[in-house]
Amino acid sequence: MTFIDRTLGRLSRRVGVLAAAVVTAAASALVAAPPASAATYQYDCRRLVGSGSYANPVALGNVTGRTVVAVDCPPLTSARGNVRRYFSFTLTRPARVNSYAGASFALDSTRRSPVHPSLSRGPYTILHTWAGVWTYNRGVVNGRCLPLGPLPGGGVLPAGAYRLDFQKLDSALNSFSTPWFNVVVSLS
Repeated sequence: MTFIDRTLGRLSRRVGVLAAAVVTAAASALVAAPPASAATYQYDCRRLVGSGSYANPVALGNVTGRTVVAVDCPPLTSARGNVRRYFSFTLTRPARVNSYAGASFALDSTRRSPVHPSLSRGPYTILHTWAGVWTYNRGVVNGRCLPLGPLPGGGVLPAGAYRLDFQKLDSALNSFSTPWFNVVVSLS
């Protein structure tokens, strides 16, 4: 074997090792970088566990610093037993400023009643619907949210288990039903 053959052999092995290292590093970087959509966990509301009653709330699970959205929740109606729906979730860390929980919806001519949230821990109401903030899209109401940090009395919501209570507060004379809605819990 000539000197040139030996040198080319060593060089090709080194290039091969370097190429393998570059490919491995690139693959690791691709795996380590989560996609932009990983910031939101979205679930079909009708497929979540729980009936939506006080004793058996719909379970949203752990909220770990991401946004959890339960989409396409059936309307609340003025019919007996359908004026409220309960959802449970657990904050794995305290809420920060700009964290919120609430509902997004689209009012229309037949469903003019908004969805009103309140927040409880055990038997105690922490935030009633009066603490809610209306959200708008192009001047039209599209949601009602409760601030989790800062709380109206100061501080932020600590880690722990909570229950969201969504209500239809309007009378049946105004509107028999709310629109379909999405439940949103977002930690910033």
